[in-house]
Amino acid sequence: MKTYNDCIPCLVRQSLGAARLVTDNEDVHRNVLKKTLAAMAVMDMKQSPPMMARLIQQTIAEVTGNKDPYKEVKQQFNRFSLEIYPDLEARVNQSDLPLKTAVQLAIAGNIIDFGAISNLDKKTVFTTIDHALTHEVKGDMDNLIQIFDKARHILWIADNAGEIVFDRLVLNLIDTKKVIFVVRGGAILNDATIEDADKTGIRDLVTTIDSGAAIPGTVLNECSKSFLQAFDRADLIIAKGQGNYETLPHDDKRIFFLFKAKCPVVAELAQVNLNDMVVWNQTRKHGFQSGTI
Repeated sequence: MKTYNDCIPCLVRQSLGAARLVTDNEDVHRNVLKKTLAAMAVMDMKQSPPMMARLIQQTIAEVTGNKDPYKEVKQQFNRFSLEIYPDLEARVNQSDLPLKTAVQLAIAGNIIDFGAISNLDKKTVFTTIDHALTHEVKGDMDNLIQIFDKARHILWIADNAGEIVFDRLVLNLIDTKKVIFVVRGGAILNDATIEDADKTGIRDLVTTIDSGAAIPGTVLNECSKSFLQAFDRADLIIAKGQGNYETLPHDDKRIFFLFKAKCPVVAELAQVNLNDMVVWNQTRKHGFQSGTI
């Protein structure tokens, strides 16, 4: 996905939000904004928004000296998600369709995205959970549920800290011996890293690697050899979040994108409504017509 004109205001807001996490000094905020705007003026719009987001975080690190402005936010939402996990697990266990409910809640966890929602609070997370359990997911949920059982090698490309706790709900219901769980290759926005996988128990549950790249998405030519080997071997790829939708190929039938459409540009491209919960696969990209992989 290229960067659209409508992406620019969002990226500027993102840079200001990150700067405010580091300091209250408005002079620093202004300096970050100036450098961000200067970089955007010469950026290649053919690149994806996550590549620009990486440049923004590099700019913030240069100005403030802080390479991980979202560190405290990530820790906070890891703890919060672990606190509510027993209730989420109970909802799955009480469901007539536990795997479907687990997927719905895993998508609900995608709301924990400070790149898209800089003022996210816990109330919004609870509201999103309730919405997830009372509204249908847009897209190819039924096909995904069937393929989980058929797949021999599953690659799960995670998105945000805190959100990965929600992913555990699905992992608990499938054969984790055939799953490789992927986090980012370094600190970027509030995306999950190996440190977050450790703190949330993911690494105790499933084989976990990083992508080799500190980008809030998965740009294949930036990823490590070990990740690419796992990517090539997989017959089912779960890609969580908008950043993965913005960077991974849409014509790969192995990939199921699971996300909440938090951005009008992504919603239009995916042919869904803003705030929809989505399971997007190439076989249903044209108005979500039926198909199988």
